[in-house]
Amino acid sequence: MPRHLKRTPEVENVRVYVEGVAKNLCDKLYGAQGPAWGTKLTEIEDVCLDIREILTEQMLAESLRRQAEAQGSEATCPGCGELLNCTPKQPRRVTTRAGDAAWVESEASCLHCRRAFCPSVEESGH
Repeated sequence: MPRHLKRTPEVENVRVYVEGVAKNLCDKLYGAQGPAWGTKLTEIEDVCLDIREILTEQMLAESLRRQAEAQGSEATCPGCGELLNCTPKQPRRVTTRAGDAAWVESEASCLHCRRAFCPSVEESGH
């Protein structure tokens, strides 16, 4: 019962792996026989939704952490193109469709232009 008929190429590239993870989780949760006879569909669904929530939170946090780290080390000034002096300073928290997301955001300054800003505000999620 797919929610989206068309998935991104990135998701399709890991589809077989995710399906294997799902089978492994079923084994860990219910054993090889599956849920006990009489387990309500809503109970199984609740477990699936809880796992989806944990997976979403963890992937979002890890992706944003990696993006912030990469940006902090490679950021350039949008005005003059010079490398920025970036220092991780402020935690940032936003509400997304998947829930709250938090990461440490770099504060940056361009010694050439003498501009100061947080570069990831403009491009968050890209």
